Amino acid sequence: MIYANLMFLTCVSLAVGQNLVLIGGNLRNNNLPVWNMMVELAGGPGVARIGVISASNSNTTEGDRVINNFVRLYGANAIEIAVNESLANNILVANLVQKQTGIFIVEDSEDKAANFWDRFTSLVRPNDTPVRPPNDVVCYESASYKRQNLIDTLRPSGMDSLVLTAIRKVLNNGGMVAGNAAVMSKSAVILGGDSVAALLTGTLFISSPRVPFSFRKAGGLALIDTDYVFDSQLSEKGREVRLIRTLLDSNVSRGLGIDENTAVIVSNPLLQPVGKVLTEMGTTSGAFYVDVSNVPVGAGAAASYDNVDFSFFTVDDSFDFTAGKAIYPTWKKEIFGQEQFNKAVPSDDILSLALPAQWRQTAVGLINSNEMSVTSYSAPSIVPLIPGVQVVFDRTRAVGLRARLPGNSNASLVSFQGMSASIKNGDILTTDYTGTLEDGTVFDSSIGGEPFSFTLGAGEVIKGWDLGLLDMCVTERRKLTIPPSLAYGEQGTSDGVIPPNATIIFDVELLAISRP
Repeated sequence: MIYANLMFLTCVSLAVGQNLVLIGGNLRNNNLPVWNMMVELAGGPGVARIGVISASNSNTTEGDRVINNFVRLYGANAIEIAVNESLANNILVANLVQKQTGIFIVEDSEDKAANFWDRFTSLVRPNDTPVRPPNDVVCYESASYKRQNLIDTLRPSGMDSLVLTAIRKVLNNGGMVAGNAAVMSKSAVILGGDSVAALLTGTLFISSPRVPFSFRKAGGLALIDTDYVFDSQLSEKGREVRLIRTLLDSNVSRGLGIDENTAVIVSNPLLQPVGKVLTEMGTTSGAFYVDVSNVPVGAGAAASYDNVDFSFFTVDDSFDFTAGKAIYPTWKKEIFGQEQFNKAVPSDDILSLALPAQWRQTAVGLINSNEMSVTSYSAPSIVPLIPGVQVVFDRTRAVGLRARLPGNSNASLVSFQGMSASIKNGDILTTDYTGTLEDGTVFDSSIGGEPFSFTLGAGEVIKGWDLGLLDMCVTERRKLTIPPSLAYGEQGTSDGVIPPNATIIFDVELLAISRP
């Protein structure tokens, strides 16, 4: 966990030496701070020699865009180095890579030969990115098999190819390496799915995602020596819970999600990494840091997370990956006692794909208000098997900083550290019921008394109820015949009302569905 371990510096200078540029996806051609920084770290205009690497047989569309930007717009020399499986261990190609002062790794590689299922699903599976990426961006999101192809080509079976070894030497020689943050870690690499799919995967709920949640536990290119999971386009696509679930399932405690058109410049990534946020002028984007080390065991299967600690860093904020400490510039001032708003504004679609940055905006609004917590919800679903989601932010132990936004004096820039989140899954069902044994003996009933309410999927009732009422609608009546394995098992109830190995029957009427 990290809280108020704050250091204030007039400026944070990058160490001379290894420099890794973690890009949050959709890097625009006109993002002068990030492009200029990459060129400077590679030696400067007219000196920088940048190799653009793709896992392909020939030049790629994204690679051509990157080269055009470096050469035409930013004054660097650049060549594309296509690396397929056979060339990944070619000594001549590795020597060419090592001669560069900078490396830019692109994901949009040539398609790898696929089996029948891959070919079939590529025709029918939808994607949460445009078929044709915008013309003015690079580092755009590619299909998951392309991401896997890139890693398998450069680091097959977790072993560095000669080309990846050469890329490390470029780093060690004081050069620059850049690419999508999501593939750079030695920990798990996220391949697909949104936050709702991630939250519900492996639970009794059915999310029917357009793209299933999946990740590669074997890790990525391992160009940073720290156990973090990285994600990109974080706020824009509401991927906070996707990152949290990946951390829990891969047994990694800390993660960093970077917003699109934003970069984290990591100095000494192979020794003692320190990252600094760099954005386009006049934007409030940044990096989302999360620590799940205090989340109770089994949270993923229950789709219910407590004690999620998270922070948000904006331009010029730095973060020591090893020590877990934030470093802030002096032009940002603590908010406490000078909050701008009386109340925080909750979101009705906190995990939204349609409305960008709902999590970020809600948390920033809370840290800049006089309230200590705010409760948001996911959008109501028309599918009964997808429950409501409640997200509670608590700023009790958080520290916030605020400044005028560089390039936009009418707006504020807000960073914070040490906020906590609680994510609860499941609608509250209110029912009337009668329970009987197979011989007709009534053992329990709410008829004539108070209706019974419970949170669906939270383990508050026997499994037969959690499963049997999943797709039920208000006013519907249903008869549940529940075997012992989903009821009271071999023991029965302690008072003897329900005997061992008893099949029990419930007549249930659903009176209401409400949010947590």
